[in-house]
Parts: sequence; C-alpha cells; structure tokens
Amino acid sequence: MAQRKTVRRTTKKQKEKIKKALLGVLVSLVALVLVVLGVDPEWLGAIPGGNDLLTSLGLSDISIPEGEASVHFIDVGQGDASLILVDGHAVLIDGGENDKGDTVVNYLKNQGVEKLDLIVATHPHSDHIGGLDVVMAAIPTDTLLMPRLPQTQLPTTKTYKDLLTQAAESQVKVVYSEPGQQLTYGDGRLTVLGPLEGYDDLNDTSAVVLFRYGSQRFLFTGDMETKAEKDLLEGYGAGEIGAQVLKLGHHGSSTSTSAAFLDRVDPEIAVACVGAGNSYGHPHQETVDLLANRGVRFLRTDLNGTIVFSTDGSNLDVVCQKGE
Repeated sequence: MAQRKTVRRTTKKQKEKIKKALLGVLVSLVALVLVVLGVDPEWLGAIPGGNDLLTSLGLSDISIPEGEASVHFIDVGQGDASLILVDGHAVLIDGGENDKGDTVVNYLKNQGVEKLDLIVATHPHSDHIGGLDVVMAAIPTDTLLMPRLPQTQLPTTKTYKDLLTQAAESQVKVVYSEPGQQLTYGDGRLTVLGPLEGYDDLNDTSAVVLFRYGSQRFLFTGDMETKAEKDLLEGYGAGEIGAQVLKLGHHGSSTSTSAAFLDRVDPEIAVACVGAGNSYGHPHQETVDLLANRGVRFLRTDLNGTIVFSTDGSNLDVVCQKGE
C-alpha cells in the first residue's frame, strides 16, 4: 500500500507533520502485516466497511498530485460529498448520508482542512445533507448555501432539522442560492447556475454550481433531473455550462443527464457518486451507454473509490483510490 501524499493549502503545524508521518508508518505496518499473512492489501476494500475505513482514516492508497486546485469526490457510498481545495480555501458540496458525517470529517482533516469557507447543501435529501450537521459541529464553517424552498416544500425530516439546528449552534451564516451568484476563492470561482425555477420534485431544486480554475471547469449538479436540465439549456449557452468534468445528476440515474444536456456540457470525464450494489441500480445502464457512445471517460466511486482531480489551471490530472 503506497503512502498517501496530501495536497496542502496552508502551512502545517509541526504536530500535523508528525501526525502525517505516523499515519504513513501505520499504512506501511498494515500493508506489511497483510503481506506476511498472504493477503492482498486491496482486499480490505472488498470487506463491508473496509474501504470506508481506509477513506475516513486517510489511509487509502490514493496519491494526490500537487496542484494549485484540487477537487475530491469522496467515496461515501450511496450519496454525494465533494471537496474543493483552492489557494488555502475549502468548499464542501454535500456531506453524504447521516452515518457518513465522521467519514467526511476525517477525510477533510486528513487533507489539512481546518476551516470551511462554504458548504453547499444542494437539496434536502439525506444522502446529500445527512452528514453535514456532524461536519459543522467538527469544523468551523463560514457559510451554508442552500436552495430556497417554498413553505409548502420545506422538509419536516429530522435530518433537515438537524442541519438547520447545527448551523445555528455553530453560527454558520445561511445563504440561499440565486442564479448568477459568484463566489471567489483565491484564483478559483464558484458560480451558481440553478435552480432557475421552482419545481415540485426536490431533486430538480438542486443548487447547480460551476467551479472554474483557469481554463478548467467542474459542474456539480446535485440530483438535478431532466426537467431542470431543460431549463438550464434554455437559460445558458455552451460557454456558460460547458465543463471538462461533470458530476452526474442523481447518481447516474436515467432520469438525469439527457443527451441534449450532455452534449451541451461536453465533458471529458463524468463522475457518478454511487454505493456498491445500491438498490436503485445506479448508475443506470442508459446513462453508462450514453457516456460510452460519446467517448466520455466514466469514473464512479463504487468502483474507483475516492476520485481526486488536480489542476494548475491548464492541465488536469486525476487519481483514483482504486480501479484506475
């Protein structure tokens, strides 16, 4: 098992360096024990919870290349959690299910994140916001961005209440997404593209955000489905929503990522955040075939584990925890 190299955005304290060194030693010891026992270290990822343990402890065999900005699609099973690190700033988009809060917190800390400038809660479904209360309790956070919902659509779930309660307790500023909002972090820029309308389906109310760093773009779509996609196509040109990397809507469901939307975004790489053997059948074969027919490279957290992109603004590199 190779030692993990982290992307460092701020100067680390000596104790952090010691912690990283100790983790590296622990990785080596675990790998040595497994080899002595005749076990392939990668086999741990096949044990229920094994890969999650590696990810949450920062002990996975992923090697993060150095870059001015990095985008991490964290493996949280059937759910979404994405981290953007740029010029000393950190942005988290969603936080997985209720039982994944600690996984996300540990991952952030192992990336050297001491404060979050922004959390984007794309929409109030538990597989996207469930772990965010734990994140806000553990890591100081400036702002929580979420879509504005009409009173009739406000969730009454404990998960949603926990999110708002923790935001208040942690004194996190709550801001509602509006199309055209732009947030600048160093040389990186986050633009809110949607939702453009009100929708009956909470999936379509997902906050859609585009991250730009130099010439590289990453489009995050939450669980947006084809109805909201159609509105985006009518509201924006290719130059406004085009991206090299597309986070597929609704975990690669056939109800998202229409052919017209995919053609407009025209990504080089698509990412699906999905859990192994999930009961929904995500990603759906229709979506897989659509990507293949257009020559789009397809990465998915159930097969590739945590997926990390790094860019200097011109070049784009990607490393996966496993599989590629």
